[in-house]
Amino acid sequence: MQNMSIWFKNHYKDLLIIILLIIILILGYIFYMDDEDKDLSNTLAVEEPIINDKTSNNNEDEEVKKTLKVDVKGAVKKPGVYEVEENAIINDVITLAGGFNSNAYKNGINLSKKVSDEMVIYVYTKSEVNPESNEKKETITTCEVPTYNITECVKDKESIIENGTGNNSENNTNGTNNSLVNINTASVDVLTTLSGIGTSKAQAIVNYRNEHGNFKSIEEITNVSGIGETVFAKIKDYITV
Repeated sequence: MQNMSIWFKNHYKDLLIIILLIIILILGYIFYMDDEDKDLSNTLAVEEPIINDKTSNNNEDEEVKKTLKVDVKGAVKKPGVYEVEENAIINDVITLAGGFNSNAYKNGINLSKKVSDEMVIYVYTKSEVNPESNEKKETITTCEVPTYNITECVKDKESIIENGTGNNSENNTNGTNNSLVNINTASVDVLTTLSGIGTSKAQAIVNYRNEHGNFKSIEEITNVSGIGETVFAKIKDYITV
């Protein structure tokens, strides 16, 4: 015991230092863990509004307006396909196309008409449309085509061409259906624009009318080889005699 007492007297300072170091380490560990908890709380607080931002962005995406594609051809400075918002009018598209050329015939186009998706705007030149012999063009008409071939509409000098059943709009003053294919006069190329009519069937139609004369009714086309009731059902609304 006397030896232990002597040892403590000689080393008590060292023991105090060791005890102090242990206390410092314990306090340091406590402060460190407290800081970790604070950092975790701050991280969670920051992440919460980020989730709200994503929700806000999704709402903004849902409010994006629908766009339409319109094909502008003819007497404009920059013909091409243009993308516009769904409430755009024809004048907006003409502006995107650089405006009319100096020889453009403008009377056949209703510039205030709203555009539709895949609409074709065909601007004719003054030499292509003679106002004196085409007074009906002063009244705006819309030509509808059942296919993507706009040959018949262009042939009739229609400026506004839309996808549809093949019937012109009601404001066509002459009351006729210029977009219907006349099977007594249509060429092979025009006949092939009809659904289910290829080159061979179109040629068969031409051969039939050359041999038997003009069709008396649209139903008579079923007498042509290769054109049965199924094909007739597809084209009957788009043909005339």
